[in-house]
Amino acid sequence: MKSNPVPYMEDARRFYRVTVHLPVAVRQHDSQVFLTESLDISEGGVLIKNNLGDRVNSGDVVKVHIEGILGEDESKMILHAMRIVRIDDEKIALEFV
Repeated sequence: MKSNPVPYMEDARRFYRVTVHLPVAVRQHDSQVFLTESLDISEGGVLIKNNLGDRVNSGDVVKVHIEGILGEDESKMILHAMRIVRIDDEKIALEFV
């Protein structure tokens, strides 16, 4: 019996995404902090609203705090190192590094 190969899906996601709207603080390397909101989150990264304008670029590594996402020590603010992978007028996609 001849089997048909599974078609390749170009938009297949590596991680399951959850729609969640949480406050997000983005800190650049020069210590400027911008406040925004998450749109979705996965094990690989987070999608946020773009209210940072042209103050960031694809490839930039920033520190991100997502309100309500805590680390092992819940008494401290956790900053996640993230790389900006995509920017458009409305959204910024970041991946954990």
